[in-house]
Amino acid sequence: MNKLSDFFKKLNKKTYMPLIWLTLLAVIIWIICPLVHLSRVWRVGLVFFIFNSYIAFEIGHLMDLRKLSKWWFLLFPLVFALAVTIHFAKYNYLLCIVYLCFELFGLWRNDFYHEKK
Repeated sequence: MNKLSDFFKKLNKKTYMPLIWLTLLAVIIWIICPLVHLSRVWRVGLVFFIFNSYIAFEIGHLMDLRKLSKWWFLLFPLVFALAVTIHFAKYNYLLCIVYLCFELFGLWRNDFYHEKK
């Protein structure tokens, strides 16, 4: 047990790990929703639009805070595209673009409006 704990402590020191944990959280939610018999409308509305958009926003914000490479923008949309390919309807590919936009909103979080002095 101690080796596993040390492994996770060492792994969590990496600057990119919160992005991976957030992506894994989203994947777990995608898996749990059908298991608890959440209807398709609620799953698409709550999980795909609200929860995943918030996750994408936070990924963009964390990328800005941790000064990560722009390639990390592709992690969440690619994982979602893979999930769509395996399990969901093909029209959900459009959500990959929505998640990219929310990641950009998170990246630009403090740059939307600056008052001139």
